[in-house]
Amino acid sequence: MAISDLLVVSIHSKKTEKVGTMKQIIQILAILTIMLALSVVQSKAQIGVKGGVNISKFVGSDAGGADDIMGLNIGATFRLFGIGPVSINPEIYYAEKGTRFSDQLSTFMNMDPNQINPEDFDNFDLEFNLAYVEVPIMLKVSLPFISGDVVKPFVTGGPVFAWRIDCEFSLETAESISVQECANQNFPDVETTFKQADRGYAMGGGLDFVIPVLGTFIIEGRYTRGLSRLRDTGMNDDIQNQSFTLLAGFTLGF
Repeated sequence: MAISDLLVVSIHSKKTEKVGTMKQIIQILAILTIMLALSVVQSKAQIGVKGGVNISKFVGSDAGGADDIMGLNIGATFRLFGIGPVSINPEIYYAEKGTRFSDQLSTFMNMDPNQINPEDFDNFDLEFNLAYVEVPIMLKVSLPFISGDVVKPFVTGGPVFAWRIDCEFSLETAESISVQECANQNFPDVETTFKQADRGYAMGGGLDFVIPVLGTFIIEGRYTRGLSRLRDTGMNDDIQNQSFTLLAGFTLGF
């Protein structure tokens, strides 16, 4: 049986409603815009950009054999308000996540081990690439007792909400690599295998480097863990997103 036939036979998905997804994204963007407008009228308001890389994979009891992949993480941050060393920092990112399967590919794809030939999966990898609009609402706490005038360490954490805006997968063998959109007509069920929204939490820490007059340069490391199951097919669905993110950014203080 061809690999494409195995995909069609083995991926079980439940059709999920997509109506309202873009509306939700527009609503959260509108809320963030209002927050931004409010923040700029306060003293010591800060607006900035951050960018870096996600090292992500699927985790959970049904994600055995998942390997890390690297993706882009870029967006904006602003300080909503603060009291002393504590501030609330809503952010918005374009975040690329996903994973790579090889050893446990047949398990993830809901295959009946009695009906497959293991040799079909020799030198064969399946990679999922998911793109999200991701909105963390981060509580940031500076550490004044170890801070100087220029270098200010901090810790941060908070809830994260995300909406999927793109999905593609690649099939790689020793001979070729095929990259296809999840909504490709040859595999119509892959698009609806993954839920449209995700939620979770993030925590991390970093360093603020204060540059007088200009603003603050930021270096940050962050761990993000999804709490929602990515799939709802009825089989092997205990799978969530996980990512380690390295970020650098700059905020303008005014």
